[in-house]
Amino acid sequence: MIGNLFSWTFTALFGVITLLLGFESWALLTNHTPISDYIRPAVHSYPGAAFVIAVVIGILLGHFLWGPAYGRTSPTGPKQ
Repeated sequence: MIGNLFSWTFTALFGVITLLLGFESWALLTNHTPISDYIRPAVHSYPGAAFVIAVVIGILLGHFLWGPAYGRTSPTGPKQ
């Protein structure tokens, strides 16, 4: 049950990220205001908070993309 909730949460997160990137591309191609025009002033106003958010996102991505070298999802299979 928890595994399914976790899986659906990350599927939804990556779906939202995909939609945001699609909107960014659409906005750039049609001369509308892209999301990055709203983010850039916030980063300049609060550089410390932006740094902390970037580090946390990097840690989370690293944790989920480079998991343990053993177990069900590893290239070598479960440990015997």
